[in-house]
Amino acid sequence: MTVKCQKCNAHCCRHIAIGVDAPDDEESYDNIRWYLLHKNVWVFIDHEDQWLIEFKTPCRLIKSDYKCGDYQNRPLVCKNYPEEDELCEGETNEPAYKELFKNVKDFERYMKKRSK
Repeated sequence: MTVKCQKCNAHCCRHIAIGVDAPDDEESYDNIRWYLLHKNVWVFIDHEDQWLIEFKTPCRLIKSDYKCGDYQNRPLVCKNYPEEDELCEGETNEPAYKELFKNVKDFERYMKKRSK
């Protein structure tokens, strides 16, 4: 049996990513800007063209050795990640995103380029 999470230092346990709507009007554009004005918040577009907001915050249960402090009771999202045919985020050399916005300037630069 292969033990998960031996190489990556629990990368997936140090952030949360939640899907958001792609900006298609002034309000949704402004929402992305608002997200990016907050500390430890990034927005990215994944390889399936989904937009996600990422909160750079560690799980409360992660221990100093990067193991789960309550492994038996971890949520299903943890139990099911990665899927059998997937590598986890820490085991691949490919970033989890096609586009990454760490601040408003990154986002505005992308939107300007896209509108041309």
